[in-house]
Amino acid sequence: MIRVAVVAVSVALVLFGIPLALAARATILNEERSELERTALLASRQVGPDFLAGDPVELPPVESDKKVAVYDASLTRRSPTAGGPATADSVTRAAARGVESEGVVGAEFVVAVPVTVGERVIAVVRASAPTSQTFAGILLAWAALALSAALALGVAVLVARRQARYLSTPLEALASAAERVASGDLQRRTEPVGTPELVRLARTQNEMLDRLCDLIARERRLTADISHQLRTPVTGLALGLQNALSSDGNAAAADSHAALVDALGQVRDLERTIDNVIQLARPEAGVLGAAPVRSVEDFGTEIERRWHGPLSEAGRPLVVTAQTDLALFLPQFVVTEILKILLDNAMHHGAGRVTVVFRDLGSFVAIDVADEGSVQARSEELFRRGQSGSDGLGIGLALGRSIAEAYGGRLALTRQQPTRFTLMVPLFPAEPDPAPASDDPQR
Repeated sequence: MIRVAVVAVSVALVLFGIPLALAARATILNEERSELERTALLASRQVGPDFLAGDPVELPPVESDKKVAVYDASLTRRSPTAGGPATADSVTRAAARGVESEGVVGAEFVVAVPVTVGERVIAVVRASAPTSQTFAGILLAWAALALSAALALGVAVLVARRQARYLSTPLEALASAAERVASGDLQRRTEPVGTPELVRLARTQNEMLDRLCDLIARERRLTADISHQLRTPVTGLALGLQNALSSDGNAAAADSHAALVDALGQVRDLERTIDNVIQLARPEAGVLGAAPVRSVEDFGTEIERRWHGPLSEAGRPLVVTAQTDLALFLPQFVVTEILKILLDNAMHHGAGRVTVVFRDLGSFVAIDVADEGSVQARSEELFRRGQSGSDGLGIGLALGRSIAEAYGGRLALTRQQPTRFTLMVPLFPAEPDPAPASDDPQR
């Protein structure tokens, strides 16, 4: 950039400097001619009619670098001092024709002025000055122009260097940040500085990285959520197949058939779970266009079917109580996944009897999932992703709350001992949050 600026300034100086130098030369020559003309005119006033009678001419004093001479009609010098050649030169002869003339004779710049009486030329006054002095003035003016051009070029270089740093420093920072991002450091950000265009570029790059980090984090959360939600169904499927394989005797065939039927149901549950979690992570796929939900009684029946067996095997009873029979307008799989999280949490981290109660609260239906265990962690920590009140992964409850809040519901720990979680489900449909799976990890 400095090279471009220097070339541009140099071209501008040449384009303006040459005409300016020629104009300075012409100005100095005109000034010298005017000065000699004034000197000759002053001297011509001393030449009167008596000059023809042979009277001597008294010339006025002139500057030391100038000379004045008077010539008669015969072009012979009549002035008392040797202010010019004895006989007239070409410039003086030209003025004898009645026209003021000028020119360079030898090493002198000469101006000749005719003196007339009536229409007759009786004398010619010649004023001269050395050309060396005039050319010295021209060279001095050109030197001043060259010095000014050099100063302007120096200032241009300094300004160009400063401007280059002003532009290159943000660009180098952007390039360095891009290299760090290419090496895998997605947290590198660039401070928006410099020109408005560079500020916009830096902000755009930072926003792009923010969106990229959000996308990666969202996909990681989706992977973790799917893994978490598949853990219990896969465990149940594995246990069922293991029991079938361990059966012997005449009941082996019947047990194997029952195990396969149960395994088929588990596989279908796995498919529904995967579809549900993906649909929850991407509501733009059409969550609100899902099939109508069932009543509270249907939810209770579904909970008994899916969770009575696993809890019974663990020696823990399940009690489902419906104090209302309202229809929930929230999509079925939303409620199903949240209840799956709460019941799985009660089975693995709770103790004693598990109770599910549906209550009518007017514009909401409250679903209480309780057990006889206790929770030591605070509610804020319990629902924070990555935090767990026991040996869990800290994903389930955070996922459940994010899903509930995304669709207008609420999920909270309403009692620590014995433990009770309450899901508030709205009775009227609500628009989903644009990104329910992108829950704030600090919630």
